[in-house]
Amino acid sequence: MQQQSRPADVVMLGLGDVRVLGAAEVDGEVELSVETTATREWCRGCGVRARSKGRAVTLVRDTDAFGRPVRLRWRKRRWRCCEPLCATKTWTERIAAVAPRAVLTERARRDACLRVGRDGDSVAEVARAYGTGWHTIMDAVRGHGQPLIDDPARLADVTALGMDETAWLKANRDHHTLYVSGLVDTATGRLLDVVADRTARAVAGWLARQAPEWLARIGIVSLDPHRGYANAVGVHLGHAVLVVDHFHLVQLANRVIDDVRRRVQQQQTGHRGRKPDPLYRVRKLLLKACGDLDTSGWARLAAALTVGDPDGQVTAAWQLKEITRDLYRAATIDQARQALDLLYAWADTSNIPELRRFAGTVRRWEHEILNYHRTGGASNGPTEAVNLAVKRIKRVGRGFTNLHNYRLRLLLHCGGVNWQTQPAARLRGRRPQLAA
Repeated sequence: MQQQSRPADVVMLGLGDVRVLGAAEVDGEVELSVETTATREWCRGCGVRARSKGRAVTLVRDTDAFGRPVRLRWRKRRWRCCEPLCATKTWTERIAAVAPRAVLTERARRDACLRVGRDGDSVAEVARAYGTGWHTIMDAVRGHGQPLIDDPARLADVTALGMDETAWLKANRDHHTLYVSGLVDTATGRLLDVVADRTARAVAGWLARQAPEWLARIGIVSLDPHRGYANAVGVHLGHAVLVVDHFHLVQLANRVIDDVRRRVQQQQTGHRGRKPDPLYRVRKLLLKACGDLDTSGWARLAAALTVGDPDGQVTAAWQLKEITRDLYRAATIDQARQALDLLYAWADTSNIPELRRFAGTVRRWEHEILNYHRTGGASNGPTEAVNLAVKRIKRVGRGFTNLHNYRLRLLLHCGGVNWQTQPAARLRGRRPQLAA
């Protein structure tokens, strides 16, 4: 155990060579009167020993202590240069723990950045906790957070890449819905970066800024059937295996069911789906995997299709969805090819436009779909998990209008930042009788 040779009040305060002169309770807060331990100073302009010119009192907010807010009443020394020819006349002392003209100590700024970044609290909430303005806390988040996300070690050891788009700003009369593309390390689930737009140019630009040796380590890229992302990957990651995520393909199959169901019930009833309509009542059962249906579910589904689907079009779409699921359930790539052949035959002979359109999409992405089996089941699931965290930050922030702040908040929360926090040591060891 390391022993501290400094005075106890200096060690407890933890602000370097700053000592506590007194403590009082003011408005329910702890107010500490402090000053530095320095007794001499030299002019920064000429190096001559300076002379004290009294003190000035500054109030600075610090981190909470013992469950109460803390503010420091710092008695800052003012110094004067005794050299008549020196341009430096007077100045006040500075310490590393408090920046000039700052209202927060540096450790309070770090704590504010940690609460906003790691814990996902809103900037306004942290500002209320510290009794400061929104911009004061956001400046602290930028000042301490930007170096963390710019650390090259944060992007190290990436071998599997995933990408997906999310909407960050809703449409209004001035612009359409704005999107960003998130790039995720699917092996660890960390958000690598967020780039504006969801185009090939946006993703290719980000990849072009990465080092060639970093790109060479990427072996697998997972994405949804989006040709723009695929084109960007082909330019800079032509050596990587491109995998169409099974979640997105099954989602496309589910959309086919919804499209066919809406069209059929419109033809049968002459209106959009309503609660008494048979197909509308089983709309969720139609999207459920057949293996998850119980006896009651099968009975409800069969009865609804018998009444509401006389031509069997919805039934054909439902069977296409199950064939798509079988494609990913296949144990070998040969079985997956057989499922693909069955899917093509089923769609081509059905004479249903929605099914044929889906089969055309599958044909264009057939190689990337089969790569799911070649890679042992590579998935873009971690990217979808990051998207959930992204939506949480959007809810906490009540929406964003500044893309830079949006990117900063997301990377601090989901980007695998090394916060370098000090863990608490155990006060007591385990009892011998409890040891395994």
